[in-house]
Amino acid sequence: MKKYLLNVILSFALLTLAACGGGGSDIVVPPPAKTTATVKVSLSGTLGADTIAGASFILTLPANVTPAMTGGAVATSVVMPSGTFAGGTSVAPVPYTPAVGATPGKLEITVANSVPAGVTTVGEIVTITLQLANGAAPAAAAFPVSSVSVINTAPGAAIAGMSASVTSVTLQ
Repeated sequence: MKKYLLNVILSFALLTLAACGGGGSDIVVPPPAKTTATVKVSLSGTLGADTIAGASFILTLPANVTPAMTGGAVATSVVMPSGTFAGGTSVAPVPYTPAVGATPGKLEITVANSVPAGVTTVGEIVTITLQLANGAAPAAAAFPVSSVSVINTAPGAAIAGMSASVTSVTLQ
C-alpha cells in the first residue's frame, strides 16, 4: 500500500508539473505613445561676403502637433536658438495660429543675433519643442517651412538665395 500511495503522489506531482505551460500570455502591451517632438530647423544657401543678423520663417504644424502655451501665448521654452545661432541670439515672441478644420496650425518664428559681426555660417539655427496628441508621429517632411527671410548685418537687407528646412525630428 505504501508503494501504491508513493506512486500516486509522484504521478500527481509529475502531472502537475507537466500541466504547467509557463504562464505565457497573448496580451501585447504597446509602448507608451510619444508626447514630444523636438524639431531642428537649419538655413542653407551661399552667404558669400554676407553675414546673418537674423532670420524669420513660418513653420506649418502637422495635425495633432501644438506648441506649449503659457497664459495664452507660446511658452518661451518652445523655440530655442541652437547650432550656429546658439549664444548671442534672441527669439522674438512667437505668434501661433491654431489649426482650424483642414487648415493646419502655424508658428511665425523670428530670431535675431546680437553679435555685431553676425553669423558667418549656415546650418542649424533653432530647436523647437512641440507637444504631440492622439498618437501623432510626424517626420521632418510633415513640417513645411515658408516665408523665409534671412537678414544681412551690414545694410539690413534680405540675403538672396537662402532657404530654411526642418533637418530632424526626434520623438520622445
